[in-house]
Amino acid sequence: MKSNFRNAVYNAIGFVFPVLIGLFTTPYIVHKLNTEVYGIYALAISLMGLLSFLDLGFGQGIIKFVSHYEARNDYKRINEIINTSLFINIVMGVVGFFIIFLLSEFLSLRVFKVRAEYLSLSETALKIVSVGFFLNIVSSTFSNIPRALQRYDISVKIQNVIWFCSVMSSLILLYFGYGLVEMLLFYVLFQFIGIILYSHFSRNLLPSLKLTPSFKKDVFKEIFGFSIYTSINAITGNIVFRVDKMIISYFLGTSAVTYYQIPFMLSQMANGFTSSVIQFLMPVVSFINSAGDKEKLKDVYVRYTRYVFTISIVVLSGLVLLGKPFLFLWIGKDITGKSYPLLVIISVVFFFVSISNIGYYIYNGLGKARINMVSSFIGAIAYLLSALVLVSKYGLIGAAFAFSFILVPYPVYIYVLNRILDVSLKWYVNLLSKTLLLILGMLLIIYALVYNNFSLKFLTLSGLLLFIIFVSLLFIFSFISKQDVENLKNRVRKYENRNSYYSISG
Repeated sequence: MKSNFRNAVYNAIGFVFPVLIGLFTTPYIVHKLNTEVYGIYALAISLMGLLSFLDLGFGQGIIKFVSHYEARNDYKRINEIINTSLFINIVMGVVGFFIIFLLSEFLSLRVFKVRAEYLSLSETALKIVSVGFFLNIVSSTFSNIPRALQRYDISVKIQNVIWFCSVMSSLILLYFGYGLVEMLLFYVLFQFIGIILYSHFSRNLLPSLKLTPSFKKDVFKEIFGFSIYTSINAITGNIVFRVDKMIISYFLGTSAVTYYQIPFMLSQMANGFTSSVIQFLMPVVSFINSAGDKEKLKDVYVRYTRYVFTISIVVLSGLVLLGKPFLFLWIGKDITGKSYPLLVIISVVFFFVSISNIGYYIYNGLGKARINMVSSFIGAIAYLLSALVLVSKYGLIGAAFAFSFILVPYPVYIYVLNRILDVSLKWYVNLLSKTLLLILGMLLIIYALVYNNFSLKFLTLSGLLLFIIFVSLLFIFSFISKQDVENLKNRVRKYENRNSYYSISG
C-alpha cells in the first residue's frame, strides 16, 4: 500500500506540474500566435493524439506483462515483450507518419477549413507533427517500462523535464519573433531526447535488456489479447477528445477552435487530476478480488467513491464560480466572453465523467474491461452524431451541449457497477443528490459576489471563502469523516518517514 500511495503522489505531481506550466504560458502563446494560428496548433496536436490508437494498446500491455514476468524473474520473456512491442510501435509509427504527412494538404483544406493565407503554414505544421507522432509512439515503448517496474518517479521526472524544456523553448522562440513552425520543430527535438532518456533509464532498470526490434507471434497474441480492449477505449476516447475540434473547425473555422479549446482544456485538466490520483486502484482491486474478499472490495468502492465525489465538488464549483474572472485575468476579455458559457456546460459534463472514473479502474481491476469498452463506444458514437447536428445549427454552444451526450451510458454503467459490488443503488443516488444540492448551495451563496468582479484580490478572497464554505459543508453532509482525515494524515506521515529514512541511509 505504501508503493500505491507513493505512485498516486507521483502521478498527481506528473499531472499538476504541466498543468501549472500550461496555465501560466497559454495566454502568452495564444497572444503571440493569434487565435487562428493557435487553432491550427491545437488541431495539429489533436490529430497526433487522435492517431495514438495505432500503438494497438501495446503501451498498456508492456505495463501488465513486464511487471508480470519481472515477478517471475523471467527476463528472457521480458526482452521478447519489449522488442516485439518496439517492432509493432515502429511499424505503426511509420503508418501514422505517412497518414499525416501525405494527407496534410487535404486535412488543412478540406477538413480543418484553414483560410487561404494560413494554408501553407498548416500543411507545414502537419508535416512536422507527422515526425513527432512517429517519435511519440516509439517513445511509448520505453516510457512504460519504468511504470511496469513501479518506478513512476522516473517516468514523471523525465516527462516533466521534456515538457518543461519544450514549453520554455516555445516561449523563447516566440519572444524572439519566431512562430509555429519553429515551436513544432523544437517539440520534435525534445521528443527525440525523451526517447534517449527513457531508453537509458530502461537499460539501468533492466540490465539484461537487449534492444533488438523483432516480431514473435506468440508474444504478439499474448499482448494483443489483453490490449485490444484498451485500444478500442483509446479510439473512442480520441473521438470524444479530438474529433470535436475538427468538427468545429469544419463548420466554424479555426478561430472557433481556440474559443472552445480553452474551456475544454481547463475542464479536462481538472478531470485528469482526479483520474491520476486514483489510478492505483486497479491493481488494488485486482488483488482484493483475487483473494475473494467481497466486503473489502465493497468498502474500497464506497470509500473512494466518496473521495472522488469530494474532489469533483471542488472542481466543478471552482470552475463555475471562479471561471469567468479567472478567464478574464488569464486569457483576456475577448476570449472570456465566448468561452465562459462553454466552460459552465463542459464543466458539468466533466463532473459526471470524474465521478465515473472510479468505475473505469474497478472494472479493469475486476477483469471486466469489456464493460468500459462498450460504455465508451456508445458514449462516443452518441457524442459524434449529436456534434455533427448541433455544431452546424447552434455553433459553439451546440458543441458544448453535444459533449453531454457522452453521458448516455452513465446510468446503466453505474447501475451495473453497483450490482456487481452488491452496493445499494439507493446509497449512490443519495450521495449524488447530496452532491448536487451542495454545489447548488455554494453557487447561490457565492455567485452574486464573484460573477461581475474581475480583480485578482477579489478572486483570491472569493476562492478562500468558497474553500471555507466547502470544507464546512463536506463535514455537515458527511462526505468526509474525522477518520478519513486521520487516515490521510497517517499515510502522509508514513510516506515522509520513509523518505527521511532513505535520505539518512543515503
